[in-house]
Amino acid sequence: MPIASRRALLALLPVLAIAACAPKAGGPYDIFFKDESAVLTPDARALVAKAASEAKSWNAKSISVDGFAGKDGARDAHEALSAKRAEAVAAELVANGISPSLIHRVEGHGDAGAIAGVTVGERRVEIRIAY
Repeated sequence: MPIASRRALLALLPVLAIAACAPKAGGPYDIFFKDESAVLTPDARALVAKAASEAKSWNAKSISVDGFAGKDGARDAHEALSAKRAEAVAAELVANGISPSLIHRVEGHGDAGAIAGVTVGERRVEIRIAY
């Protein structure tokens, strides 16, 4: 290897070391639901299992689970449905081997996280993993 190439490689080592130590964040994993439902579909269960597997293999420090609902109907109903969705996803994470103590937040936000022009995006739960 030429000396110039070795020097370039050696110059990159501190950058690579810093990058390896930087905090990582997984996700968000967006788990979608059918209208007016807090029941996980088979696809949703598979995605939650993938998030749980990632969290375990990367030794996650914490997980947050945030539920959302649509804008149609009563606001109180949105809040309750979004909370049920978040609880269903958190329970599925635990069923996939995640310690409940690792899940630091399980919240419903009603229609606060609605995505403009995307109706199905309103019916979701976001899983975020911190490492």
